[in-house]
Amino acid sequence: MFEDRTYKRCYCTGPVFYRRGPKKGQPILAPDGTQKTGELGSACPQLEKRGHGVWSYFLLLDTPGQAEPTRYRRSGFPTQVKAAEEAEKVWKLHNAGIDVTIQETVAQWLERWADNKKDVAASTMEKYREHIRLHIVPFIGHIDRKDLRKHDLEAMFKAINDRNIEAQIHREYVTLLTADCEEKRRRWREGSRADRPVLRAAWNEARDLLANERRKIRRITDVATQYKVRATLSSALQDAVEAEEVTKNWAQLIRISKTRVKPMLWTASRVAHWRETGEIPGPVMVWTPELTGQFLDLHESDELYDLWHFLAFRGPRRGEACALPWTEVNLNEMTVSITRQVISVANQLIGADPKAGSERIITIDSEAHQNLTDRRRRQLAQRLKAGAAWVETGLVWTQENGEGYHPDYLTRRFKRLVELSGLPPITLHGLRHGAACIAHRGGAKPKAISEQLGHNGIQITMDTYTNVFEEEQRELAERALSVVPRAGRPATVPAPSPSSGPTPVPAPAEAPELRAAGGGRLTALRRARQRKAQGTDASV
Repeated sequence: MFEDRTYKRCYCTGPVFYRRGPKKGQPILAPDGTQKTGELGSACPQLEKRGHGVWSYFLLLDTPGQAEPTRYRRSGFPTQVKAAEEAEKVWKLHNAGIDVTIQETVAQWLERWADNKKDVAASTMEKYREHIRLHIVPFIGHIDRKDLRKHDLEAMFKAINDRNIEAQIHREYVTLLTADCEEKRRRWREGSRADRPVLRAAWNEARDLLANERRKIRRITDVATQYKVRATLSSALQDAVEAEEVTKNWAQLIRISKTRVKPMLWTASRVAHWRETGEIPGPVMVWTPELTGQFLDLHESDELYDLWHFLAFRGPRRGEACALPWTEVNLNEMTVSITRQVISVANQLIGADPKAGSERIITIDSEAHQNLTDRRRRQLAQRLKAGAAWVETGLVWTQENGEGYHPDYLTRRFKRLVELSGLPPITLHGLRHGAACIAHRGGAKPKAISEQLGHNGIQITMDTYTNVFEEEQRELAERALSVVPRAGRPATVPAPSPSSGPTPVPAPAEAPELRAAGGGRLTALRRARQRKAQGTDASV
């Protein structure tokens, strides 16, 4: 139906003539009387030839506030069918309320959206911009906003996964180069004096190659990040739908693998394998209570020991700990109120409210109470020593001059302390995972753990943050084994563990004759009954 809105033209040049009006068909003359030349357009005599020229379309679009409709043209289509299809698509977008006259790429649109987005926290907006810059614009930033469709987003996530594969291959290549560099270094150190210049040159070459390839290492865009990238696009598209800039939120139709990274516990076997090979089983690792205790024992003299203790047992976020003021610490009630956090936006620290629903009151233990009391005493001494140089921030954890700590500094310092301790590696956020596990092992209910960590519900707490420790696994296995009666071993119901809930109903007692019989007698009775049931033994 839109073929009548199409026409064919070319860019050939030649003598031009009037195409309409009383002078139609007459040559157009220049001031000196010579005939003008220019693009022939639809008047080119070679347009009948196949493949010569391109197809265009035009539409008359009603524009609010204008008496006359806007004449909308587009050209460059190889066939009339393509031009008609594009004209129909644009016509439908116009009727849906989309302003088709605006030419704006996805990159331009997302930049404009980010500049005008005011209803989210600064840290969230910084993440949005990071997703746009690193993952969205490189793949679909060139597409016109109106032309964006589901298949474009699917192609983007496929390209991200392909990039992940390339990044992983390159990481393995760097691992090989590292081993080669170490081997050439060993040869140089152990080589003879005569061979050392050659061996040193080989080592230097390997070292330079390794340094160059290490600079090319790229981060893997894991599933969790892909979910966040999709959420960024979905937020932008939803705002565009409401502003009638696009017709549909295509991001809502994209399905991403539901594989979620689960924290893994540093069991004894995993620790032994790590010490032997250096391999870390997973991206998110958690210490057992024993490993956590070893870390705290080794660094009890560290200036921030009380902070590590607080993070390990109560699990606040690092930004919440950095922003904790003394006004929110009640040593008499042994509680800490989490009402603020420190976030880094464009390398600048700003104070902000905690994540939605994260305001909470945390009860501290007796050791944490003593730690905070000692911290208060040391801080008063530091203030007297600093004098006029003291910076009054009112924070709990401060440097010697009273200034607060940057969250990134805590991350780097914790990593260094873990390396010095010789313990299997975890991240600072791993202490938060560990705090959930310790609370679970101590008998805390899922709801209590969720409130302690500042989650909106217990689902994320139980799915992501809580591991069952190895000892509890063994205990549960033995409990399950004891429930099933076997020859010579009647069923028993063990006492419930602290976190297993109400006391179960006791199992029914066995028949007196079976309870009195020994293991061999019990087996003989069962076999005799089986023979009787089959009609092979009439004596029983």
